[in-house]
Amino acid sequence: MKLGLLIRGSVAGVAGGVAWLTGLILIFGPAQAILSDPAFQSAKMLAAFGEGADPPRAATTPGLMIAGLMAIAILWGCVYAGISGSWQGSWLRRGAAFGGLAWALMVPWFEFYLPWNVLLEPAPLVLLEMLCWAAVLQGVGLAIAGVEALMRVRGAR
Repeated sequence: MKLGLLIRGSVAGVAGGVAWLTGLILIFGPAQAILSDPAFQSAKMLAAFGEGADPPRAATTPGLMIAGLMAIAILWGCVYAGISGSWQGSWLRRGAAFGGLAWALMVPWFEFYLPWNVLLEPAPLVLLEMLCWAAVLQGVGLAIAGVEALMRVRGAR
């Protein structure tokens, strides 16, 4: 990968990481009223994400989750910078396509395997999470595409 692509992808990825964290707060935050309600949610899911004997690493070390999301977003930004040049349309269209691609490659498998299969989450809540992920990943795709396009116009080739 050329240095310019790597720089453009990394900076765009940081923007995507900020969008990802913001989306988690703005989209999943309000959804927690339903997703964590014992009347709807499986006891196994609540125990896994609750304050039991072994809480998730994200609860005990939140910086770890932030660093992990940022690293993944930078990787995604570099992938986007490398492949999107051949895509047709505006940065907005390419960003929406990239967000949809990220969703399609990540969310169905994750939601099927972990929440539904392992943690016994009810199917309607799995579908709600899938919708929440669609909104978050659209924001990530648009942030990455927008920043990458801005850098491309400014000559960071």
